[in-house]
Amino acid sequence: MDKNSLHNLPVESAEELYENAPCGYISFLSDGTIFRLNTTLLHLLGYGRKEEIIKIKKIQDLFRIGGKIYFETHFFPLVKMQGFVKEINFDLVKKDGSFFPALLNVNQIKAPSSGLVTYRGSLVDITDRKNYEKVLLEGKKKAEEATRAKAEFLSTISHEVRTPLNAIVGIGNLIQKTSLDELQREYARILQLSSANLLELVNNLLDLSKLESQKVKLEKRNFSLKQLLEVLFQSFELRAKEKKIKLIKEYSGNLPDHLLGDPIKINQILTNLLGNALKFTKEGHVKIKIEEIQRSEKKVTLRFTVCDTGIGIPKDKLEIIFREFSQASYDVNLEYGGTGLGLTISQKLLQMHGSELKVESEEGKGSEFSFSLSFELSEETAPSRESRSRLTEILAASGARVLVVDDNPVNLFITSQYLQEWGLNHETVGSGEAAKNAVNDKVFDVILMDLHMPKMNGYETSAAIREMFPEPPPVIIALSASGRGDVNLKMKRAGINAYVPKPFHPPELQEVMVHFLTGNTGDPGNNKDISFTVNEQPMFKGKGKAEDSEPVNLERYHQLAKGDKAILTRLIKNSLKSIKKLREEFSLTVYNEKGEKLRRLIHKHTMTLHYLQAYRLSQLLEEYRENLQEEIEKQVQEDEKANIMEELDKIITRLTKTDPSQLL
Repeated sequence: MDKNSLHNLPVESAEELYENAPCGYISFLSDGTIFRLNTTLLHLLGYGRKEEIIKIKKIQDLFRIGGKIYFETHFFPLVKMQGFVKEINFDLVKKDGSFFPALLNVNQIKAPSSGLVTYRGSLVDITDRKNYEKVLLEGKKKAEEATRAKAEFLSTISHEVRTPLNAIVGIGNLIQKTSLDELQREYARILQLSSANLLELVNNLLDLSKLESQKVKLEKRNFSLKQLLEVLFQSFELRAKEKKIKLIKEYSGNLPDHLLGDPIKINQILTNLLGNALKFTKEGHVKIKIEEIQRSEKKVTLRFTVCDTGIGIPKDKLEIIFREFSQASYDVNLEYGGTGLGLTISQKLLQMHGSELKVESEEGKGSEFSFSLSFELSEETAPSRESRSRLTEILAASGARVLVVDDNPVNLFITSQYLQEWGLNHETVGSGEAAKNAVNDKVFDVILMDLHMPKMNGYETSAAIREMFPEPPPVIIALSASGRGDVNLKMKRAGINAYVPKPFHPPELQEVMVHFLTGNTGDPGNNKDISFTVNEQPMFKGKGKAEDSEPVNLERYHQLAKGDKAILTRLIKNSLKSIKKLREEFSLTVYNEKGEKLRRLIHKHTMTLHYLQAYRLSQLLEEYRENLQEEIEKQVQEDEKANIMEELDKIITRLTKTDPSQLL
């Protein structure tokens, strides 16, 4: 068609365009009376003639009852105030009484000559849009239900796998401690390696299911960054040596140490990144670097970087590595294994912190993963972690009686073997009812409780035991294959003091038990997945005549040492350190809070006082605390304080001068 032929096309008038527009048009007066509408709207409303509407109906008559009220109370006053309103959804009533959804836009129009005000509106039928929205919402609902179902399935199957896996890991640990020839030792090594890989997979699945079901929450607690990094570095050092890869840590000595944050989540992110770096690096090095980006009086922002000289990632694969169950290529999966969940979990955990994981990589040359986090600076000192030998020593010295409750005979056997190794007197039962009977017949200091048992589960059993003992002890520690976030509220209601996940690492359980047996109310450290409720009570109370008694009696230490001078020396040395700490803390405590802080201090050192048989000091401390609560006169308080300090000095002098060899 040439330009000249365009002049021969039919001309559409403005009126025709108005009448046949794709949307309905309507004009009305201030009282709502309709004085004009186009053919499109007439047909949408199901009328045959405009005369049935013009000057007969008001615009509010076209709405359902709710729409009428909204139009008169909100919509039309707003139009009069600002001169327009855009895209408000109303249901329009048709001639036959049916209705359809429409979007209404209204503009106010003033005649220049007369000043008469009228209103013009456009109406768009959005029936198809609403149907699409309904389909999308139904699809969204189904997708959310599918996600929940997947998360619940993963949680359930992970729990079912972790229960027998507890036996595999436990037996593997115990086999390593027996006499083995070279072939058997290799079998045991493979068993441990395979079970560790399987446990990592199960834990990742469980973590992912908790993240997707939004059961994971950030915590804020005091922790030592340097301690966290040191433990993390040590845990990967052996793996790096086995692969002949150099493991490097790079951070300044003035890095802030005591922070407020979630050490478990941070440890999990760094563990995933370091684990991946070591996995995909055959030679060269893996480096963890921490830089201080910004610091104020109360906050600090740090950048964490993990880089390696490994296989690297192709540029076109950098995005998919953060998707769950995804790796850079099929060949990578075949050669190196894994599920591709580590980076997904790390990214989700960082998103909870308001941060993100960034990656720079070059194929064949290595990768660099980095993220930034902000922390509040803490003035408190994070608690240090005890060595495993020290934990075993403390448990053996405690004389605690332990009851193990589990319906799985294999779990009972393994836990029993560990308790026997730690020198703890213990009994085992296979049901909640048997646990109630055992507690009714004998006194136990600690109960290790399985949560999932038939007939009477761990929650019900714990609640029943709590009713039998209004005043704790016993301390109840849950040993369960369920995730900590899944059982938190139930545990609190049942009166369970702490939780350790199965399969448990022996030092983790030891730390929890020592935490309670020593009456320590502080945070025990950065152990992954170990949580505590601070409702402990002193486990041991000194009994005996305080009057005219010696400051200390080392008979119990003599019995514990069983003729071993090294053990006796260590017990005396540790006790001396504890008493000196008590003296220091006591001199500061009395000027701060009154009864409550002193109660916690006494509680913290109860076990030491018990084994030293320091009855007079125990009595003086308790009397002083009671008098503080009663607010007795200042001079009496000062006299009692002086007596306590004098008694502490006597004990310190006695322990300092004691020669262990003379006691044997």
